[in-house]
Amino acid sequence: MTTIPDTVKGYSEYAAQEFLQTAVFIDDRIYESRAGLVTEATKVMPPKNRKPALKSVSRPKQSMGETAAGEEDEEYSRYDIVNSFAKKQIICSLYQPTTKAKVTPKSDIFLLCRSADIVIVDWDLFGDRGKRALDLIDGLIQQAVKDVPEQLRLILVYTQESNLFCVANDLYEKVKESIGDVLKPLNSGLIFQATNSRVSVLGKVGRDRPGVNPDHVVKERDLANKAVKEFAGLADGLLHAATLLGLAEIKKNSRKILSKFSKQLDPAFLTHLAMSLPDEDASEQIIPLLVSEIEAVLQDVLPEPLISKALRRDWCQNVWQPGKHLDNLFKQGGSDKRAIAEAICIEGFEAARKRFEKIPNPNNKRMREAAKILLESDEDNANHHFAQLMASRSFYGDAVRKPKALKLGSVIYCMKDETYLLCIQPVCDSVRIESDRAFLFVELAKVEPGSDRPVSHIVVQENGDPVELHYQPKSYRCRSMIFSPDSKTKQVRTKPSGDEKLVFNDKSGRNYEWIDELKEAHAQRAVEKLAGDLSRVGLTESEWLRRLNR
Repeated sequence: MTTIPDTVKGYSEYAAQEFLQTAVFIDDRIYESRAGLVTEATKVMPPKNRKPALKSVSRPKQSMGETAAGEEDEEYSRYDIVNSFAKKQIICSLYQPTTKAKVTPKSDIFLLCRSADIVIVDWDLFGDRGKRALDLIDGLIQQAVKDVPEQLRLILVYTQESNLFCVANDLYEKVKESIGDVLKPLNSGLIFQATNSRVSVLGKVGRDRPGVNPDHVVKERDLANKAVKEFAGLADGLLHAATLLGLAEIKKNSRKILSKFSKQLDPAFLTHLAMSLPDEDASEQIIPLLVSEIEAVLQDVLPEPLISKALRRDWCQNVWQPGKHLDNLFKQGGSDKRAIAEAICIEGFEAARKRFEKIPNPNNKRMREAAKILLESDEDNANHHFAQLMASRSFYGDAVRKPKALKLGSVIYCMKDETYLLCIQPVCDSVRIESDRAFLFVELAKVEPGSDRPVSHIVVQENGDPVELHYQPKSYRCRSMIFSPDSKTKQVRTKPSGDEKLVFNDKSGRNYEWIDELKEAHAQRAVEKLAGDLSRVGLTESEWLRRLNR
């Protein structure tokens, strides 16, 4: 059984290695001459002092200082690169472009790189001094930011250039010119990171590079190890690494999942579908079936606990940076803060409060103070984002801007009276609508910043900032509006507005902006609470006894 690392850094690298499956290595000198045969005549020859990327039949003479003593025999073939990735169960594709190769988004090179987790590209392709490498990397980052923002990708620039910082500067300026400051330089100055892309400039051995961190000079045989470590930097959080592990296990078990849906079940499924028509199209039920199988895989194969006590302890001691807002809360030194954080993460709030009396009680009005102890600052909105992630449905790819349907769990905003509303219309009454139909909503009260109101049930985003909404399941907070369905989908759908908002229009002419959509279980809980309130029994009883039961 595999031992899970007990440090955050090791855990991230382990998760990255489990997740990674594909890499592509692009160089103009992969295939050297063999037995007098030359793969391709080139018009522009590489600089004479440039070391070939890979092993050739005739070993070139080495100049003074090109390699360290004792390394004369350490030239590596293309097989060494492939094998270094193979040992980590990562498929590495070697690609040597032609001298006239293009790197536009529709080119063969770009399409190959787009599908890979790791892209390794030589800086100087056919003596162009980085032109094609720059265009390729710039295009890949633009694609990751604009078209497929959910895709994680590591890009390694692998070069014989002496000045790696000059290469890094050219790369940064190129991307900045195209799409702005999406790349943020990290400590070494040779690493840049966007939300979903990480770029690292690496040097090939054989050159003196003053001021360059030795970690950025990598032998061909060590590329796979370096790639895994760099990718781990792209997903270096506890939750991020745990998610990578889950995705890796889904990939590994994909064949088992597919076997559950063999063609032998087609007749049974079509029978089920036919019996459901015309009231319901059962083809939509394939999605929850698939979700249940994926959930079963994750429950059965992921380690327990997914984030161990050792990992939590390492996070508190070596990763977490106590925020300045804790100075006013604890009035204690940094070492005590780490001890408090560790006690909270390992033992829980109640046990930690017995050892550290100044920890706020999360069960009273100091809940908000207690919830901010592990945050980076008093203004950090991580708790709000996590709450929304747990309760709201995510939208991927083109679905972000596609029209949304009005249904159970839809959160909308009435532009006229500035009120948030939660749709509680049953799902079956939101589809196959032939004519105008009334929809039922419950008003949501906005919780203002600094409010003493202890309850917030729903978190949404407003202009990028979190908004807390209080749900009160009362009959007097219900509203009913009439909407017309779309003639094709037979649902009430949003229409785009001039300011790129998604808007519903009711029959009275009012506009409602689509804000969010709760997950089914959270929406159903809201309905259950309203049903409980509506079913209350009104009666007369002794007043002192009634007050005792409050």
